[in-house]
Amino acid sequence: MTSSHTRDASPRRGQSTAAPTPATPGLLRSLNNRVVLDLFIQHTTLSRGDVGRLTGLSKPTASQLLVRLEESGLVVDAGVGTPGPGGRAPQLYRLNPRAGYAAALNVTPAEIHVRIVDIVGAPVADLHLADDVDTGEVGFRRAVAAIRSAAESAGIAPDELSAVVVGAPGSYDPDQLRYSDHLHDWQEPGLVAGFESLLACPVRIENDVNLVAVAEHRAASDDADNFFLLWLDERIGGAMVIDGRVYRGSHGAAGEAAFIQPSGVPVVRNPARVNRGGFEDLVGEEAIVRLAADHGISAASASEAMAAAVATNGAEATALLTAIAERYAVGLASIHALLDPRKIVVAGSLATLGGPALRSAITAELSTVALATPPVLGATVTDDPVMSGALMSSLELARDRVFST
Repeated sequence: MTSSHTRDASPRRGQSTAAPTPATPGLLRSLNNRVVLDLFIQHTTLSRGDVGRLTGLSKPTASQLLVRLEESGLVVDAGVGTPGPGGRAPQLYRLNPRAGYAAALNVTPAEIHVRIVDIVGAPVADLHLADDVDTGEVGFRRAVAAIRSAAESAGIAPDELSAVVVGAPGSYDPDQLRYSDHLHDWQEPGLVAGFESLLACPVRIENDVNLVAVAEHRAASDDADNFFLLWLDERIGGAMVIDGRVYRGSHGAAGEAAFIQPSGVPVVRNPARVNRGGFEDLVGEEAIVRLAADHGISAASASEAMAAAVATNGAEATALLTAIAERYAVGLASIHALLDPRKIVVAGSLATLGGPALRSAITAELSTVALATPPVLGATVTDDPVMSGALMSSLELARDRVFST
């Protein structure tokens, strides 16, 4: 194999040899605009002098830039600051919060949760639409109705939305939501196009656990850009972050831990059709309840079983916690062999219930079955992490759209 530093760099047939297009004044203005608008996100208010100091632009250029942004409606007057050595108070500017809005949805079989923030990130609307509330709409149109209701409650016209991100169980491949039979009437093709035709703004549909990983990556205090997140809740899920980005795979199904086929359980045939995988059979709700019964602990749900396993000091509870951790470790060992993550994050209601005791037990079991034992950590974002990730993603899309106009 030829090493990379000796690779032939000559142009290939059909490849353009034209020189790169030089930066135009318009492009440079756009780049400067974006840099300064991003600075407003970090600093809230800025003066002309602040812009010059933080960017290296001259004062006349900084002044022209701020005038241009004010005329475009992206920044507004924020009063005057503290007088400097010369006794003159500087004029301050801030982002215009009404320059755009970002909407995020967390869609589950039980409800649709909508939250809207302005371009600064301040919340302006929050709406929960329960599954039993009749809106006269079904499927994704029901979600559109929820978005419109949330916007109208905040005095925002739906066409003022700059971006929408929808978090839902399943994967979007390439224009249809799959592995989500529990969301009735959401499986029709052209889902994003349908959303965008009714909302007139960019819409992204994202796997809910992927959004948890987005929130976790941005909130974590370490610099781990490669990790696996195992979602332990009513469902089993997972997400892979590689080089700081969620890896979705070629069909949007990367990280779907429920569909791992571990040894020791019957092979699940046609998993896409039955919407169930082998790892789900090993560690899902019914499996944990049966495992608890095998250890002499009566539990009506996996949550009850996990709570019993960590709340008592009896031999049965300790054995149950070890048995649960052993099953989780089996799946994580397969994931580790392929991904070699810097850390593993366990998130979701069962992970929260299990706490440090569960993480310690998983670490102990993983050390015996995996090639190496990365740190097994609890989630940093525990308050509505799907919504948190959806909002972060939607706000990023909205800013890209608004700041580039």
